[in-house]
Amino acid sequence: MPGRNSERDSPSNGRPAPRRPRVLVVDDEENVRITTAAILEQEGYDVDTASDGREALEMAARHHYDLVLTDLRMDDMDGSTLLHELQQRHPSIVTIVLTGYASIESSIDALRQGVYDYLVKPCMVEDLKRTVGRALEHRQQRQQITELSSPVVEIWDGVLLVPLVGTLDDQRAAQMSTALLEAVRRECAQVVLVDITGAAVVDTYTAAHLINTVRSVRLLGAATVVTGVSAHVASDLVKLGIEMEDITTRRRLADGLRLAMELVKQSSDG
Repeated sequence: MPGRNSERDSPSNGRPAPRRPRVLVVDDEENVRITTAAILEQEGYDVDTASDGREALEMAARHHYDLVLTDLRMDDMDGSTLLHELQQRHPSIVTIVLTGYASIESSIDALRQGVYDYLVKPCMVEDLKRTVGRALEHRQQRQQITELSSPVVEIWDGVLLVPLVGTLDDQRAAQMSTALLEAVRRECAQVVLVDITGAAVVDTYTAAHLINTVRSVRLLGAATVVTGVSAHVASDLVKLGIEMEDITTRRRLADGLRLAMELVKQSSDG
């Protein structure tokens, strides 16, 4: 039931109103969908509903959602499969599980899918409001950290640059991947430059993560060039046993930029 609130509360002063968080409620029980949506609408959110995971994925492909609240046990496509697909296709969406089947196994599985929190039906109205509010705050903070720690800059039409500076830990690595993949989809990028000139250390973890990122970008149809790979760094990577045969590298960012321009030109000519 998309777009229930989209047209109301138009601004009277001529200035655009701030975008309200958009939430998708997924449950195969109609009364749960209606009740949950009504509660969240009273909190000022734009709320859509879907009756199963397949419908939810179709809606997520058409609309920009900040949060998805889903049941686990549903026909056609269950909540666990939906959570996995959302993580792969829309990693910026924060998710909450609301289910009547509480168990340790389902809780662990949901958390493995990157779920923010886990509520058991029937849950208290205040618990629902508080959990959704915290999840949206978490999403906003995560986005701000991502933008500050690993900015993705469009330096040319179709060309993105990710300057990696400092140390790459687990959290920052995940943030960089999320920001980059979202930018590639949003900008329909053709080439991504990952510059490691400012990286404090290029260890096995950093190198492995960079390669996984390169291959993920490739699956989206964009080429990746890793720049800042000096002879010393290349030697270290070989010693670490990192497979670099299918990774395009350049020593200087300027060299990588020239290659990116050539690749974009070849694509447009083709």
